[in-house]
Amino acid sequence: MKRHGMAGKTMTWLACFLLWATSAFAQEAGRQPAAQSQGPTAEQLRRWRRLTPEQKQRLKERLEKFRSMSPEQRRKLKERLKRFLALPEAERKRLRRNFRTFMKLSPEQKALVLKSYERWRSLSEEQRRKYRRQLRRLRRMSPQDRQRFLRRLHRWMKLTPEQRRKLRELIRRKRRHRRGG
Repeated sequence: MKRHGMAGKTMTWLACFLLWATSAFAQEAGRQPAAQSQGPTAEQLRRWRRLTPEQKQRLKERLEKFRSMSPEQRRKLKERLKRFLALPEAERKRLRRNFRTFMKLSPEQKALVLKSYERWRSLSEEQRRKYRRQLRRLRRMSPQDRQRFLRRLHRWMKLTPEQRRKLRELIRRKRRHRRGG
């Protein structure tokens, strides 16, 4: 399959890096001693030759960065790579697509995404389940209902904590009144 454009070049670069990294990981782990290493395969050499000089330079820089990592950093990277490679192909494709999308963002947008990700990671599993349920409901809404909900959410976000507290109490009273209690 012939790859086109920047995405194809990025994937080729990523594939080469992963091939080299996994080879380096194997040597690090002692499964393939450096003295007995067979060197790159014919396929790896073909992929390397297809890279542009800029891609080769970036790959060399990444390899140097890898070599300069602490053993703990390398261990974590190996674990992430193992988890990634163990995923079903469809999931790996989805992650690659998301990564390419992320890389196209401006630095400000990337910072916002990372900040949101950190907030998500800090949530308890119960809070995450709650948000997932809410997102499923949001996806099932008609476009008009979704827009109405998002407008209300935007207004809610502008309220002060005291205003939110008062509004919650008002909603609770209305619900009790409707139920007859």
